[in-house]
Amino acid sequence: MQQRASDEHGAVAVIVAISMTAVLAMAALVIDIGATQARRAQLQEAADAAALGIAQQCAGSSGTTLASCASAVLSTASSTAMELGTDNLGDASVGIPVFTSSTVKVTATSTQIGIFSGLFGDASKGLTASATAQWTQPVTPLPLAFHECALPAASATTKVFLRTDALGVLNLLTTSCGLLGDVTGVLGASWAVGDDCTFDVDLLTYVGGVLSNLLPSECVSMVNALVGKEIIVPVYSHVLTDIIVNGVLLGHGYPVEKYALIQLTGYDFQSLNVLGISLGGPKYMPGDPKCPELLGLELPACQGLQGYLVGYLTPDEAKQRIAGVQLIA
Repeated sequence: MQQRASDEHGAVAVIVAISMTAVLAMAALVIDIGATQARRAQLQEAADAAALGIAQQCAGSSGTTLASCASAVLSTASSTAMELGTDNLGDASVGIPVFTSSTVKVTATSTQIGIFSGLFGDASKGLTASATAQWTQPVTPLPLAFHECALPAASATTKVFLRTDALGVLNLLTTSCGLLGDVTGVLGASWAVGDDCTFDVDLLTYVGGVLSNLLPSECVSMVNALVGKEIIVPVYSHVLTDIIVNGVLLGHGYPVEKYALIQLTGYDFQSLNVLGISLGGPKYMPGDPKCPELLGLELPACQGLQGYLVGYLTPDEAKQRIAGVQLIA
């Protein structure tokens, strides 16, 4: 009996040793896979930064067109790409940027050294990431905040009229807000204006509940120059939220979660039309859709933008479009 027990102890030891080898191998692979994925993400950030940085230089140069980047930028593109790439990942190797029309493509490579997997024959892994950025005409940030449920689905082919006036509650049958949503949209934010009739995407994270519904005077000249151009406007949630910074309650506001990209074709900011005489702000409204009329007269206080709601942007995408660049791949 004692001899049999000794034999069994030896067998268990062999099984444990084999099992531990397999467990350690799996643990090593999991650690190395995690490290590889982290480096891959850093490498992609390096490629993105390099492509965006060069596209921004192209967009900001007077010698750039929508067909080609300025020669002064092209001459330093390789060194710029390497500098921006290594700022994000120190050992990244960034290839020569490839320019095509109004785009630039950057490819970055790196090597992930296996921490444990080298014990099993896979000591290192080559990684590659690429990014393509495009420079376009910069969009104009217009500080006219819209309620999220009052906007239609995005369409680059269907012209819409986006109402912002105090009588928006009459639009119940044409919006998806419903009674409560439309009322909160009407009573919520409208113009959130800075000193120069614009806004900072990084700072405009909330809009207050009591702001002007009338076109501010400092915005008149800007609006007059926007027809035919792309603009972005903040879109806010109807959920009133506490604004807390460093543990201090600063007030309440509606979160700005995205931005609407609009190809503007017209605008109507007259606050009142009496017997054909316009009182208030400027108006340029070529055809339909537009403010509804009653007995041949436009509804009082009806205001809004006419154009194509091209799509919705995240804050990061909005910043890129304001700068005149965007990642497209």
